Amino acid sequence: MECPRCHNQNVKRLYKLHGKYYCRQCIAFHRVWVDEPYTQDHTRFPPQKVRYSLDFELSKSQQDISRQLVYNYQNHYHSLVLAVCGSGKTEIVFELIQYALQRGDRVCFCIPRKELVKELYQRIKEAFHQIDIGLVYGGHIENINAQLIVCTMHQLYRFEKSGFHLMIADEVDAFPFYGNPVLQQIFMRCCIGNYVKLSATFVKEDIDGEELLIMNRRYHGYDLPVPQLIICPHCLQVLLISFLLKKWKKKVIVFVPLVQDVDKLACQLQSYTHLRVRGVSSTHKHNQDNLMALKNGDIDVIVSTTLLERGITIEDVQVIVYHGEHDLFDRRTLIQIAGRVGRKISHPQGHVYILSNEHTSSIRQCIHTIKDLNQMSV
Repeated sequence: MECPRCHNQNVKRLYKLHGKYYCRQCIAFHRVWVDEPYTQDHTRFPPQKVRYSLDFELSKSQQDISRQLVYNYQNHYHSLVLAVCGSGKTEIVFELIQYALQRGDRVCFCIPRKELVKELYQRIKEAFHQIDIGLVYGGHIENINAQLIVCTMHQLYRFEKSGFHLMIADEVDAFPFYGNPVLQQIFMRCCIGNYVKLSATFVKEDIDGEELLIMNRRYHGYDLPVPQLIICPHCLQVLLISFLLKKWKKKVIVFVPLVQDVDKLACQLQSYTHLRVRGVSSTHKHNQDNLMALKNGDIDVIVSTTLLERGITIEDVQVIVYHGEHDLFDRRTLIQIAGRVGRKISHPQGHVYILSNEHTSSIRQCIHTIKDLNQMSV
């Protein structure tokens, strides 16, 4: 027996009810019976004129990848886009979305986290005109039958019976999509045409026959900031961070591995430096307020878990990683953290320091990957 959705064959995860078996591995996305017939209604829409506009001009590398994505879709190829943090990977798929919508194809743009989905929806809504756009995330359903849907990965199960001709997935290396076979199978069930997956941290193991397109430069053309490793015992790391904060006199995010590290380190840094320090984590309140306060210069330092590793842009921010040897700071996470620095054309460079009591393979891989991207001629 096999689940028709997630392909689970583990009999311990197949339960019997009223004489029929259903899958417990993917029960969170509604019950699927093992012998349930699976059909899809491939909804098409009338061809229409669809236009989008941007308030800036794409760089040459963005334009090249944008055109290649359209070509790949026309020729039924799946695509992976490795675009470094802050390079504007969202906008390079707009030409492809326009092309698919004009054909009458149904399009989905999905991303793991709810906060990023809401931001993405606003960006697409401002760019595309005279077309309804659906927005679906936990607790919110809007225009679910629209031709263009923006949603979280967790809400894709709602579209398994209809499907999409074009699926675009951003942050595919992020929790909860990465390493989740159920969500990945639901994604593939929804894809009745071709997909584009976007990430800043693809590795060889992520490529499965797709065409890989690489954008290794941000639009301002500067190299990515390369993290600097400082081997330092734990007992001295707080003092070293305090020294750097007073030396820089700039906005800083200090990343810590654990929630319980946030308040303790924030109190220590505020005591040692007399700077304005706040904490951010999944258990803290007023995270968005603190983030805006840092952007506006009302506070000096945020101590954060990896909650802020993605999806934020703060002008002229510097980054420090505390206890960098922790298992939570793998290669992908460290690359994303480093990607917070140098995103704005007004301040295209900055400092990324990793404080660790040892030289881990994840730190080595992160530094090696960023150096390789800087040296690429793409």
